[in-house]
Amino acid sequence: MVTGTRTIRWLHLSDFHVGKDDYATRKMFDYILAHVKKRQQEGFIPDLLFFTGDLANKGLRHEYEMFWEDFALPLQEAIGGEIDQRTFAIPGNHDVDRAKHPAISREDIARADSHYLDPTEEGARLRGDMLVPRFASYLDHDYTPAAGALASSDGAFAHRLTIHGHEIGIVGINTAWLSKDDKDERQLTPGKPLLEKALNAIGDAKLRMVLGHHPIDWLRVDQQKAIKSLLGQHQVLYLHGHLHGAWTEPTYGGGQSYLAIQSGAGFQAREGEKWRNGLLWGEADLDKGEICLQPWHWNSGQQAWTPDTDAFHEHHRQGDWWHYQLPRTQPAKTNYAPKVQDIQPPKGWAVYKSDALTQHCVPLETDAALRFFDGAVPDWSIALSSSIPRRQIVGRLVESFRHAENANRPIVTLLLAAGCEGKTTALLQAAHAFVMDQQNWRILQRRDESQPLVEKDILPMLDKGYRWLLLLDESDRIATELLALLKHLPHELHGRVHALLACRDSDWRSSGADALDWRSSVEFHKESLIGLDHEDAKSIVQAWQSYGEAGLGDLRRIPDDQHAQTLEMQAKDEAKTKSGAFFGALLTVRNGPDLHKHAELLLERLGHREIRSGGTLRDALAYIAVMHAEGLEFLSRPVLARALGCPLARLHRDVLVPLGQEAAATTTSSVIFTRHRRIADALVSVLEQEYGEDVGQLFIQLGEAAITAFNNGDHVSQLSDWRFEVSGHFLKKGQQELAFNVAQAVLACEPANPLTRTHVANLYRKAKLLDQAVRVLRELPIQTRGERGFYHEWAVAEGECGNHVASAMLVSYSLSDQCPAALVDNDRAKKGLAGLGVVFGALYDAYNNPAFRDARMAVAILGQTLRLDPMSEGYFQKHAQESASQGAPQPDLEQAFKLLRVGVIAAAVSSVVDISTRIANADELTFDGLHQLVRHSSRARR
Repeated sequence: MVTGTRTIRWLHLSDFHVGKDDYATRKMFDYILAHVKKRQQEGFIPDLLFFTGDLANKGLRHEYEMFWEDFALPLQEAIGGEIDQRTFAIPGNHDVDRAKHPAISREDIARADSHYLDPTEEGARLRGDMLVPRFASYLDHDYTPAAGALASSDGAFAHRLTIHGHEIGIVGINTAWLSKDDKDERQLTPGKPLLEKALNAIGDAKLRMVLGHHPIDWLRVDQQKAIKSLLGQHQVLYLHGHLHGAWTEPTYGGGQSYLAIQSGAGFQAREGEKWRNGLLWGEADLDKGEICLQPWHWNSGQQAWTPDTDAFHEHHRQGDWWHYQLPRTQPAKTNYAPKVQDIQPPKGWAVYKSDALTQHCVPLETDAALRFFDGAVPDWSIALSSSIPRRQIVGRLVESFRHAENANRPIVTLLLAAGCEGKTTALLQAAHAFVMDQQNWRILQRRDESQPLVEKDILPMLDKGYRWLLLLDESDRIATELLALLKHLPHELHGRVHALLACRDSDWRSSGADALDWRSSVEFHKESLIGLDHEDAKSIVQAWQSYGEAGLGDLRRIPDDQHAQTLEMQAKDEAKTKSGAFFGALLTVRNGPDLHKHAELLLERLGHREIRSGGTLRDALAYIAVMHAEGLEFLSRPVLARALGCPLARLHRDVLVPLGQEAAATTTSSVIFTRHRRIADALVSVLEQEYGEDVGQLFIQLGEAAITAFNNGDHVSQLSDWRFEVSGHFLKKGQQELAFNVAQAVLACEPANPLTRTHVANLYRKAKLLDQAVRVLRELPIQTRGERGFYHEWAVAEGECGNHVASAMLVSYSLSDQCPAALVDNDRAKKGLAGLGVVFGALYDAYNNPAFRDARMAVAILGQTLRLDPMSEGYFQKHAQESASQGAPQPDLEQAFKLLRVGVIAAAVSSVVDISTRIANADELTFDGLHQLVRHSSRARR
């Protein structure tokens, strides 16, 4: 908290949605009023009171009457002083009466040549006809000093106040002018001209604050940059709500910075529901140029207001307050020499102190505990809770660092486990147990497993005044970078930086991390977490029992003395499967073998959780579940983000974190799964039976998303699996129609990719749909050149359709020097020559032309020089024998190449299928690459 005597203090409230639930809302009014009175008794009296929108739920008159009469006016009375003259409010999207002018055209109003949002009399008239009536009830019940401003020609308000000798400028804007439905995101604007005039009106006030309802990234893309520039040039604090959680970050616009500050929702859910109700205290010391923020949320379990410690970044935290520099004009020249204490962790990373983590060592509320028992991904507040037992592996991990204080090189300890074995919980518990009560230690954790480890970003974080524990879950993809970082530590950090890692055992091996030379540079320990022993089973069951029947679930049906044994035995049974034994056992003993009801409740909850970019968390889980249920374990973040229409940068925060908290999904460094394969199976069953979901369509959408993401520059891991594996998987299962639909959808996204086209044709050919196979191959865009495999597949398809001439020409082209691909290898030559033998045999039978007979003998001679498998060897022997029986001479290698060319030219003359525009002319084909391969193979066989 700022200690200056002339600081500016405020209370920021938002999103009450009055009318949504009258009883619960009134109770929250009481709780907030009691909290404010308590803060006053402690000496914290706000100078300003802000309401940033969504005061009502549907913009109705009686909702505002309840808000002001039952809450706002009593709150002002409780605060006292001149707070009624320092209270400011703006509307949000729920303050719109959507029954009025529901067909407004956002595009017309927001056009560059539109005058609707000008600060003029004409603009006021236009808004008065179309926009202002939608806010009539809000405006009629605006009891602030700015009442009526939004309906005036200014379309916003600008007030200058003197508080404690400082000039304060307050601007209020209406970001909800164009709100009309559930697709508001990136469709809104407060009107750049209206904002600009209001900002100019507060001029050079020492503290400039702008109130809006929506975050800036909810505004129209074509206006975001200009509005950010205005906010940056005026170095404002931008206070807003809408997203129902406290959050802040410095933001740049117009070469300067502003600070966006988001308050939690005053009321969004009843007690016991998963959403939090919150508020935000603020204080600015203008002499120091510093702002302090303190977010609070209502803790229903404790029936008290408690600091919301997860709201803002730990880097800015000092005690119970988060400190930020006030936005200020940037100097023309800046000394960029880093100051360690000012260095921000890279995106996805965070620094923790022991005492900041110890606050989590308290019992969990029932809802949070049950979500964790059902598989919610743990964070610090869950893992460190006294409600969660410490398994024996935690002690072994801590023991590996027992002499870290005296080490002269890094200690690296790796925890390996199968998926969902509980390694993340053990990792967090061990890290805290090691640094507990040690003020000279800091934990640097990678919170988002998709973020890289970049040495130049991490090294400046490692202040030599502390000892450091790097905490890395899903560490397979950054193992090489971590080892390089530890090797490159400066001398003063030798023995002061250590690492605790966790990873799925299969990922650690497959990534090559296990093959790195760890022990040459670090003291390396490896621990494994496998299954569940009796002592751990006892402690887990005791934790469940502390939450009564809800905690035990189905386990309550058996005698108490058999609980631990049942869990232990189930874990042993689960260990025989490919999925995690630990979590599988938890699922079975708490929910029973039939997870249908569990999946049904989960999907119902997630269907009410909207994603900012559109859709719901149920949509996201559906994509994840169908992939996991089919064993197609390569759904990556870029693909899911594209399928959902969610910006990749927001996927972790908006989708993956809440899904983890809901025990729905988990991630590795590259792949997204449900929490267990059996959950995935149950989810798919519910989606099909209860929601009528066309599961096949989800695979089509994911395939399209994968190729589109790749085409737009995203890194899509295992791209070939999206191109080939998904459709091939369903063909093997006998689901031909789905296989074809997925393959065709992928092909439609990259029609000029010959590999994809080859695969689609191959699927049709395997299904005996030969006409379809040939059609797909012939439709390769004329300007695109295929590779050898494409022309071979085309040749086989034409041959199976009876088009032997075309087949001969295509196979020959696939083996020629003119084919735009790498040199012919043994496998391609073997397949091509064997195929030519079949085709030349068919052509000889059809035309009785000796050129085809002799060409067949030629390919038999050439093919027998290669490295052959028994099947291919049988083909070439058959070609040779049948050609000889027909009177073909046996040529040497040089003669064989000549006879091959004669046969190809003879085929071209006989052609009835025109493919001449797709390949080189037969008389132009040369086979030097094949000739070289055959000569080398012939010498090797001698």
